[in-house]
Amino acid sequence: MTTTQRLLPAALLAVLAPAAWAEKPLALDRIYLSAGAYQADSNADARIDGGNGVIGSDVNFEDDFGLTNDRVVGRLRFGFLVGDSQGIEVDGYRFHRSAHKTLDRTIVYDGSTFEVDADVHGKLDMDFASVAWRWWMPVGDRDVWGLGLGGGYYRVAGNVSGQGSLNGNVQQLDLHESASAWAPLIELGWRHALGDSARIYADVAGVRKNNGSLTGHIYNFSLGMEFFPWRHLGVGFEYGAQRIRVEADKRSFDGVLNVRLSGPSAFVKLRY
Repeated sequence: MTTTQRLLPAALLAVLAPAAWAEKPLALDRIYLSAGAYQADSNADARIDGGNGVIGSDVNFEDDFGLTNDRVVGRLRFGFLVGDSQGIEVDGYRFHRSAHKTLDRTIVYDGSTFEVDADVHGKLDMDFASVAWRWWMPVGDRDVWGLGLGGGYYRVAGNVSGQGSLNGNVQQLDLHESASAWAPLIELGWRHALGDSARIYADVAGVRKNNGSLTGHIYNFSLGMEFFPWRHLGVGFEYGAQRIRVEADKRSFDGVLNVRLSGPSAFVKLRY
């Protein structure tokens, strides 16, 4: 065996070893799963017009239907790296509110009229989920910046029931409308490692749909900190704010919904 033949395998190992054993950035986790609770303070405005050209009232679910302004919302987040600078993240939560109230003003909803002093039950449901592929760019030893592209799913449902009038007839009404859609998603993220056991981060995301019977947008901002008393188990605290606008132009009804959510989250995180 010649000297060149003996040196070639060693040279190949020297070239390939850094790629094979490259360390991920300190601010990222190889695999992670977060589960926790979001103390969401909400403000939801809606108008549902009837299918016969009847213009609905602008209503506020918290004020007009007696929904409480804050509620704990469960949240789940999962992600993993593909290589050392790319990865996938899935995030989702479900928001639900319902309450009874005696109306202090007339409300027109989905073509039906609920008069003053009518006892009504109002309900608002919203599901949101996103999946995005992220590209991370290390900046120094402790910081990474990321760009994410993917899709966001949102489903919104409103329900109003009680004694009202439809076409001049007083009767017990139960009105339910819902809409859902997938839309393109873009995310920007930043991670800073305070050390191996703590980090801070910020994320900004936007979902927008401009065509079809359901259009609208969702904007999200979050700022958080994570602590890992144990190598693979830690806790996190986050403050988040969402702005949601959905416009429906369907055969049976037209409607507009604006939802503003904000508040702190606390969660447990498993990582590897």
